[in-house]
Amino acid sequence: MGSNDISPPHVYPHTVAVGASLCAFGGGLWTICYILLARESFRSKSYGMPLIALPGNLAWEIVYSIYVTEAPLERIVFISWLVINSFIVYGTIKHGKNEWAHSPSVARNLASCIFYMTLWWVLMHYGFAKWWVESGVRMKDGKSWFGVQGIDTTELGFWSASVPQVTLSLGSLGMLLSREHTGGLTWGIW
Repeated sequence: MGSNDISPPHVYPHTVAVGASLCAFGGGLWTICYILLARESFRSKSYGMPLIALPGNLAWEIVYSIYVTEAPLERIVFISWLVINSFIVYGTIKHGKNEWAHSPSVARNLASCIFYMTLWWVLMHYGFAKWWVESGVRMKDGKSWFGVQGIDTTELGFWSASVPQVTLSLGSLGMLLSREHTGGLTWGIW
């Protein structure tokens, strides 16, 4: 997702390096957030990532670790996120029943809900990524994907991650308002 990019002649040569540095910084913060969410879930016996956002986020990491990334370091990062996210999923299944007492059918079927919602999101993310790379949308100089010139997986990642990110942000606010407590989250994570 951009680590193989080459700046076109009209672009400042350090653009790719600056972009990669900012991406690494943001990825580091995202990793810290995941770790804190998992830790807080077990500490507070609740969960911090909204049920509506967790499957889309998990599916994005699955599709990008298996299908989109080509550089070994990128794949390692996505697989690391999947491993950490598995603790968030476990915490949600284990402690989510407490938060869904008002809806016993959801409380009883949290694991199934997460599984089927993740499966649906995997199909959506994969379909979008496949369309992006096969249709040649937004072809750019200096970009490549598995040797095919012009395919911009960085922009693909931006657009496809926007949906889970917005869902996560709005879902977190909604979860805070509906629960009226910060269980599973802390102000430090925010």
